[in-house]
Amino acid sequence: MTVSTIGSNATPTPNENRTAGTNGASPVSISSASSHRASVSGSSDTVHISSQAIDLQGLEAHISQLPDVDKVRVTELRTQIANGQYQINPDRIADKILGFEAEF
Repeated sequence: MTVSTIGSNATPTPNENRTAGTNGASPVSISSASSHRASVSGSSDTVHISSQAIDLQGLEAHISQLPDVDKVRVTELRTQIANGQYQINPDRIADKILGFEAEF
């Protein structure tokens, strides 16, 4: 089966070098489109990826570039704790816990 992607960062796999005649499968091409349905025409299958999926791929790539930890915020909190300025608000903590639990 042959798989081709348009507009993606996909790397070729060893299976992409096989032709349709070796295993009896039809070639498959993947292309971007505004619908998310697969259509079969003649001798090949076509998969259309929705614009939402493409947008999600972009967001995922952007998010993967963000740091896991907000170092500026951590430094700020450490400084407040070291100086005795950090104030704990138990009511706010309780509200956040209850809000979190209410989601499930």
